[in-house]
Amino acid sequence: MDAISVIIITKNEADNISNCIKSARLVSNDILVVDSGSTDVTIYNAQHAGAKVISIEWTGFGAARNAGSVSAQNDWVLAIDADERVTENMAVTIKKINFNDDFVIYGFKRQNYFLGKKIRFGQWGRDTVYRLYNRKHVSWDLSPVHEHLIGEHTNKQMLKGVIDHYPVVREEQNSEKTIRYATLNAEKYFKQGKRSTLEKRYLSPVFDFVKSYIFLLGFLDGKQGFVIARSTSRYVQLKYRFLHQLNKSKTDK
Repeated sequence: MDAISVIIITKNEADNISNCIKSARLVSNDILVVDSGSTDVTIYNAQHAGAKVISIEWTGFGAARNAGSVSAQNDWVLAIDADERVTENMAVTIKKINFNDDFVIYGFKRQNYFLGKKIRFGQWGRDTVYRLYNRKHVSWDLSPVHEHLIGEHTNKQMLKGVIDHYPVVREEQNSEKTIRYATLNAEKYFKQGKRSTLEKRYLSPVFDFVKSYIFLLGFLDGKQGFVIARSTSRYVQLKYRFLHQLNKSKTDK
């Protein structure tokens, strides 16, 4: 049961953390919550659900996941978020892994739900992540957002199981997350020395909407498909607007 450890990063996830931990118990008894300053009852709920909790200062998603990996009992680590759930089929798939190759990074599909609806199309309908790895050979990069696993001589394999993902259950969450991630990505691009051109600020948002809603058949998801495509477009627009502001501030100094 404890061939792997499960790492969950949190901040103010009181509504999610108990169910997340419950699902994680399908694959491990070693569950570690890495909390970055929750002001609600996230920590209490996590401990009540039987998870261990460590508190850290937030410096980015990658750093938080690395902190959890270091504190885990096992070398094999499954990293999930509080709004994700390990499904029965994912648990069965993981239990069949023999873990004899420490250089494999395992990925799987995320089944996204938006405002209660299962999303089948658009960018969200083809969402995959790589989250199961051996900490001796793999770690997370230190990007503030959209972090990736890195390591030498690694190879990737996709698993058949699926993890459920509930990123937005209330409409106000969608706007909040869009702004938050756009801000973080703009800061990431700024540190990388990237520029925000007119094309990126004004044409890229249109292209992303058309790609998600038309080319990737997001319209087949109904109202939710339209809202997701619109949010994707707004995220791209804000990301490059914020990057332009950061670069302009640097030039004006």
